[in-house]
Amino acid sequence: MIDCKISRKAFLDRDVNIGPYSVVEDDVAIGAGSWIGSHVIIRNGSVVGKRNVICSGAQIGVDPQDYHFKGESSRCVIGDNNVIREYATISRATGEGNETVIGNGNYIMTYVHVAHNIRVGNNTVISSMAQLGGYVEIGDLANVGGHTGIHQFCRVGKYAMLGAKSYLNKDLPPYLMASGNRAVVCGLNTTGLVRNLFSWSEIEEIKNILRLLYCSEHNLTECTTLLRNMNSSFADEFVAFVKNSKRGILLKRDTTELPGIAF
Repeated sequence: MIDCKISRKAFLDRDVNIGPYSVVEDDVAIGAGSWIGSHVIIRNGSVVGKRNVICSGAQIGVDPQDYHFKGESSRCVIGDNNVIREYATISRATGEGNETVIGNGNYIMTYVHVAHNIRVGNNTVISSMAQLGGYVEIGDLANVGGHTGIHQFCRVGKYAMLGAKSYLNKDLPPYLMASGNRAVVCGLNTTGLVRNLFSWSEIEEIKNILRLLYCSEHNLTECTTLLRNMNSSFADEFVAFVKNSKRGILLKRDTTELPGIAF
């Protein structure tokens, strides 16, 4: 810990390794087995769990880039077993007592920006230079491509995949793939589901739901009514996702310009 500036008021487990020229401020806690590279800054209000790797130049718990932020006390909470690569920035939250939360087992690559009040689940991949606006939510095992932009309050559902260089301004439901500027749905993330040991019968069940949502003539309200009657946990999941949407969900492509979706 030579040449570091580590506050005596911070709590660091004995099994924490911190590289040179890093800064750890007063109100910080770092769990056992975490490795902090050189030139890392961990600001007040940051809680870092166990066995995390935070690489050179990353900044954790920085003040929100938000006009509504007035210096109130808030937190940035990072779980266990995450990898945060070089020069990523993760903000703490806007609002007294609020939190930005990163779960467990995530891989956050270089130059990613995670803004204020964000929720990232577990075992996600967020690729280099992805920019996540305030209040975004990323579900478990989702994959966000490099150079993507995600608008404030948008959600990426679990097991979904957002392609590189995409701009997402609506919610991407679970299990789907989307890409483009602006992003459009381009299919089911079948490869991701197979890798995560979904059975072919489960995949076909999800496809039936997607055929209803994206290939039928029913509007969204009619679709959600039909989904409630399916007696399927996957259908219930889609209904809950739609119900909780603030931005609306990605729906059908414009088939006058692009081919339809085949599930």
